[in-house]
Amino acid sequence: MHTTIVNERSLRTCNFPITLQDIRTLKELYRLKAETRDLREPIVRNIMKQRVVGKGCLESLKNALYSLETIYIDDYTGQRLLRLDGMKQIEVDLTYEIRELQKDIYYLEYGEDRFIEYLAKFIPGFTDYVTEGVEMLRGKSFSAFITDRDGTTNNYCGRYRSSIQPIYNSVFLSRFAKNCCRYPLIITSAPLKDFGILNVSINPEHIFVYAGSKGREFIDIDGDFHSFPIETGKQEMIRLLNERMQLLLLDPSFEKFNFIGSALQIKFGQTTIARQDITRSVNEAESAAFLEKIKGVVRDIDPEGKNFRIEDTGLDIEIILTIDVDPETGLIRDFDKGDGLEFICHKMAIDHAGGPVLVCGDTSSDIPMLKKAMEMYSDVWAIFVTRDEKLMRRVREICPKSYMVPYPDILLTILGLLSL
Repeated sequence: MHTTIVNERSLRTCNFPITLQDIRTLKELYRLKAETRDLREPIVRNIMKQRVVGKGCLESLKNALYSLETIYIDDYTGQRLLRLDGMKQIEVDLTYEIRELQKDIYYLEYGEDRFIEYLAKFIPGFTDYVTEGVEMLRGKSFSAFITDRDGTTNNYCGRYRSSIQPIYNSVFLSRFAKNCCRYPLIITSAPLKDFGILNVSINPEHIFVYAGSKGREFIDIDGDFHSFPIETGKQEMIRLLNERMQLLLLDPSFEKFNFIGSALQIKFGQTTIARQDITRSVNEAESAAFLEKIKGVVRDIDPEGKNFRIEDTGLDIEIILTIDVDPETGLIRDFDKGDGLEFICHKMAIDHAGGPVLVCGDTSSDIPMLKKAMEMYSDVWAIFVTRDEKLMRRVREICPKSYMVPYPDILLTILGLLSL
């Protein structure tokens, strides 16, 4: 393990230090988060190459942390407030942004051993979960590592644009991908880029296959782009849908929905728009009215309901392009992560594996991915990050060699320790 990470000398890659900032708008928040990504990425590269990190980088992270901690807090609600524009304000929960910076600073200052002890102080049952998980997978070399991101290998964030991957997270994950498996795949529902998983990840290049839009689009380890074919007529419909969504969010009555939670995510074959966030910052009646507005837009474009399916999670409205008819039910079905995994593995010629495969997820949307892995591979192991007893039972029924943990940091630590 790394016992000394920080050193007096500066990193040549740390060319743009972060200064103390007075953050008053969401735009300024996102700009600061982008700066932390630009800073974190070269730090991870240097740690992976067993180089020390200059103290200037650590000071920049501390400046970013202080800038977030000093954002104005409303006396009456106790919530931090940021402006959308010159007049409108929105409540923001910065738990993720602040906590992950605190962890990164501790990790750099005290090294990996002390950092793991630090996590154990705050996460119930941490040591037992980690010990059992390491024992279960010790000595295995995986043909494929197939994982979801948010809620699985990354803690949840109130705004996707702010969910920049932490340094410790990237080191543990990338080290496991490099040392313990041949084909590491990250499959997420978020877009691939602009704004998607590539914009929030800081892992070194040529380690992971990144798949967005449930696997409809992916970039392989060599950096080549691939996409699942969509027929011309459906491409035109989703283009019209996205144009209508973007116009709608220019309306002052609805613009706030472009700044909360997932915001607007234009994916490959799917569009997601937030109607609420995890802190319930939008009035429920207003959120429900926005849902009905979106349903109306979809009906205008697809009056017979054959091309789009709407799924409301309570936080996000997902408008999903259908792909075919399910032969078992006769119903139109949409693309899921199982379809994505099959598409990726076929493209990369890894439909069959000679060794064990590890699948990680955290919600029911990851179940099709696990099922498909069980169909394709003979030796499948699973770790799911959940406290949902129903989901736990479902995972165990599908994959007998499965293990459940309650927090992403437990999974990360297991992977990090296995890769030493």
